[in-house]
Amino acid sequence: MAGRRLTGYQPLTIRRIADRIRTGEEPWISIREFLDDFYASDDERRASLIAARPEYVGDQRFDAYLAALAEHLAMHYNLPVPPWVHESQRFLERFWFPTSIRSLHATCLVESPASFRRRGIFVDHTELERC
Repeated sequence: MAGRRLTGYQPLTIRRIADRIRTGEEPWISIREFLDDFYASDDERRASLIAARPEYVGDQRFDAYLAALAEHLAMHYNLPVPPWVHESQRFLERFWFPTSIRSLHATCLVESPASFRRRGIFVDHTELERC
C-alpha cells in the first residue's frame, strides 16, 4: 500500500454533465447527481461546479437547460454568473416543457425560475429540489 494514493470523490460539474450527455448517458440522472453535489458543497466549491464552460451536447434543449441551471444556482446562491451562460446557442427558439405531463404545463409557466423562462424552458417548482 505504500506509495498508493486513493483518489477521493470529485463532485459532478456542469462541464462533466455535458460530457456524459454527449456520450449518451441519461441527462436527468447526471443533473440530479450534480444537484446533490452542489447542495452538499460550500460556496467556493459551488462556484467551481458551474464555472467551467461545457461543450455543446448536440441537443440544444440541454445546452439551454445547463445554462439556465448554472445561472439560476449562481443567482440563488449569490455566486458569480459564468459568462458562458449568455451564449446565444444556450437559448431556445421554441418553448420546451421537459415534463410529458401536459396538465402540468400551466403550472410550469407560472413556477419556472426566470433563468429558465428567459431561455424558453418551463419547469415546475420541484425541478431543482432534492430529498
